[in-house]
Amino acid sequence: MVKIIFDCETEVGKCDYEQGDDHFQYAEPHYSTMYAHTLASLNNKGLLKVEQHCYLRNGADLPDQPWVRPQIILEPALESEDEMKNLATTMHEQFVERTRKHLPEQYAV
Repeated sequence: MVKIIFDCETEVGKCDYEQGDDHFQYAEPHYSTMYAHTLASLNNKGLLKVEQHCYLRNGADLPDQPWVRPQIILEPALESEDEMKNLATTMHEQFVERTRKHLPEQYAV
């Protein structure tokens, strides 16, 4: 059995992923929103699994952008669920910052 203890997505910024030299706009610019998502779950064997993904949302989600690779981290369970939630929160905040730093400037809005 798996128990989800942390599930959070954070908006990282707006970007024009279709931008390029041959990009032509007929109307107002249309931007995608970039998100960082962290999901932490605890299994019955005492392992904390933290999954992190970066994706764009523009009507539908475009997963796993090339500038930030998805991560799966396995950690031994900590003493309490609160400690594990705090660890997942810290890992999410670090992932959000890393995602912001790796967004290519040519796509940032």
